[in-house]
Amino acid sequence: MMRGPLLRLALEGADLIVRNLPPGAAYALAELAGVAWHRFAPERRALVSANLARVCTATGRPTSGRALRRLVRRAFVEHARYYVELLRTPRYPLGRIDETVRVAGWPELERLLRAHGTVLVSAHLGNFEPMGVFFAAHGFTPVAPIEEIEPRELFEFLLRRRGGGRGVEVVPLSRARRRMIEVLRSGGIAGLVADRDLAGDGLPVTMFGHPTTMPTGPATLAVLTGSPLVAGRCLRVGPDRFEGSAEVIDVERTGSRRADVEALTRAMAGALERHIGEAPEQWFAAFQPYWPDLGR
Repeated sequence: MMRGPLLRLALEGADLIVRNLPPGAAYALAELAGVAWHRFAPERRALVSANLARVCTATGRPTSGRALRRLVRRAFVEHARYYVELLRTPRYPLGRIDETVRVAGWPELERLLRAHGTVLVSAHLGNFEPMGVFFAAHGFTPVAPIEEIEPRELFEFLLRRRGGGRGVEVVPLSRARRRMIEVLRSGGIAGLVADRDLAGDGLPVTMFGHPTTMPTGPATLAVLTGSPLVAGRCLRVGPDRFEGSAEVIDVERTGSRRADVEALTRAMAGALERHIGEAPEQWFAAFQPYWPDLGR
């Protein structure tokens, strides 16, 4: 793998090219890259196939043969589109972001967000990056943790572009907890991607009929600060076009922090499972080991 100045130069070069291409050309490039990736990455293809087959089984889709192969191929293309959009998002104009991102029920969601601190969670689904620009255009600055990946040059490159490079305060995961609590208690938004248990110490849940674990961080933040937990999604519906929606995860609070965190986490898992099941080809967590018995 390239490192140091060479990697930095390659990333900046790709950024310059993709950001300045017309939408049609940029998405055509993503299509080519996704198809090539699908063809020449047999191990990754097998992993995505295994993960998506479980989603298909649970949602009544074909679980083998040509239909599954088409779904897997499309997943590679959709994931390539995500990376292209990551580079294009900083150029989305604030004044026209409502043409790019449409959020169902936005007036109601906006009232909720302005009323008190809110924990907003999403799966690795579609593309949540344009939502950063959308929030900025509507006067919000969510705080969001980012996984500290290697090499360092790639982490810093992504750090500068998360949330469109504006409208989101991005904090390295290792020191995000305190900052998110501060923001929530001051009436702000903490945004987390919550369908993968990166630490491996989450709550046992069932996703698409198979046991895995789910991070309890979002529910813990909600319980500690008295904030609502909201599950959102932002799906790709066309070149530089996205549709978002959100639902409040509401469970009866018992007064027991542990019980309330567990109940909220299980309810969150159910909401994210529904979101993923509606557009599994856009679920890019499928590119990582997800269930323990499949090698996680």
